[in-house]
Amino acid sequence: MLKGTDLTKAHDGAPLFGGISLTLEDGARAALVGVNGVGKTTLIRLLAGADRPDRGAVILGAGDRVGYLPQDVLDPQATIDDLLKRALGEVWEVRLRLDALERDLTDLDAYGEAQARFEALGGWALEARLDEARRRLGIEHLDRGSLLGHVSGGEAARCLLAAVLLGEPTVLLLDEPTNHLDADGRAWLAEWLAGFTGTLLTVSHDRAFLDATVDRVLELSANGLETYEGGYTTYKEERERRRERLALQVEAQDKRRRRLQDDIAMTSRQAGYAERQADGMGAAKPHLKRMAAKVAKKSKVREGRLRREMASEDWLRMPRDPSAFKVALPEAETGRRLVAAVRDVAVDGVFSGADFTLHGGERVALIGPNGAGKSTLLHLLSGALAPDRGEVDVRGTVRLLPQTPARLDGSRPLLEWFREQTRLPEDEARTLLAHYRLGAEAIARPLGRLSPGERARVHVAGMVAAGADLILLDEPTNHLDFETLEIIEAALRAYRGTLVVASHDRALHEAIDCDRVIEIKDGGIAA
Repeated sequence: MLKGTDLTKAHDGAPLFGGISLTLEDGARAALVGVNGVGKTTLIRLLAGADRPDRGAVILGAGDRVGYLPQDVLDPQATIDDLLKRALGEVWEVRLRLDALERDLTDLDAYGEAQARFEALGGWALEARLDEARRRLGIEHLDRGSLLGHVSGGEAARCLLAAVLLGEPTVLLLDEPTNHLDADGRAWLAEWLAGFTGTLLTVSHDRAFLDATVDRVLELSANGLETYEGGYTTYKEERERRRERLALQVEAQDKRRRRLQDDIAMTSRQAGYAERQADGMGAAKPHLKRMAAKVAKKSKVREGRLRREMASEDWLRMPRDPSAFKVALPEAETGRRLVAAVRDVAVDGVFSGADFTLHGGERVALIGPNGAGKSTLLHLLSGALAPDRGEVDVRGTVRLLPQTPARLDGSRPLLEWFREQTRLPEDEARTLLAHYRLGAEAIARPLGRLSPGERARVHVAGMVAAGADLILLDEPTNHLDFETLEIIEAALRAYRGTLVVASHDRALHEAIDCDRVIEIKDGGIAA
């Protein structure tokens, strides 16, 4: 069981959220969703005990163990063995002692004791589970002494996930667990979670993953926490129904407000008329003065009551929707015009014999397991990488959205970098960024102080606004909330050039109407 009561947290002195309470009973399977910046990661850190609330408390059931997967690697100087030791405790310490004793078999008694203890703790079964997890998560090739800072971001994230799952938690808190998993890894995780009997709370942008793994959705917003039963698809449908009901209630409330305002205005006019009448009568009609004052007071009382009612928490307000995407995307020539040709291309150690063409208007889903070479192929098409053999012939302008927007120059102000990328006047740049929910406060900050979601959005915005004949996207949905995803999907649907999208998100492929698949697997490319 996991319970949070009256959780309140501020960021840089400004309130992030307040008065959040939730209870997840044993076996609950919930998703935490909301727009980027609303505080999802902060809330899950509070529940995990990785941060402390300004007010409120987090309560765990007796004997519960929390497993927490953060978005980012906590300590780049930690090794994979360090992660496993922290997650598994004594059994992994005994495993390391066995390894040391096996290298020097002079103390057979100590070795026998360690082996007996390892067996008593179920160590051999754990070894099998560890090998399976490492294989399914695509990290079996990594030396366990490797520093997390020396492996790729995806490999480090999968190591963290393996350590969390092997710790056998009873409460599992996952922050974007699928960001660096390929299709096989996501399927394995969903299957593992299907057999998990404890309490689950996950933050994820992966719609198919949420449909497969959760039975309720908690939406965090400026108005608090709202609960929806079902997976992502059911949540979206019910959310729309609630919005429609709320719209009707707001409309009725607005009619009542206008009626009251008309009544107040009429009463005020009556008070003014009575006062003018009293002034014309002079001292002969003193009761008219009293009547005018009484009517004016009545008007003021009604006006104050309405003003307080409109300012109260009970006054219904429609939630603010993200702006519709209004910036016109460049419409490159479509049809059978050749945009790119890859002829017998090889990159040593990655793939060989790549041979395919791209034509105007094609929308290509680039798929394959992690490490197969999807990012390599995109960098070949962008011109950032030269092949070891063969020819890459690209005709026209190309824009690449890399998988790691965090590599942006962290010291530069967002607006300055964005205008340099797009050559837009400042007013137009501000307008476009606002469509991606990057307002005045965000665009004044340096890129290094943006959240992962904000960094991803500004990179997508810069790429789209700059225009190209060929747009290459490498895992573009990582770190994006659902509403931002819908904005970007609408923009990409409107684009008439050629798209190549490397993503494990099947919902994205469907949303942007991918009509062709290129698969990289086992060193070859099937186009």
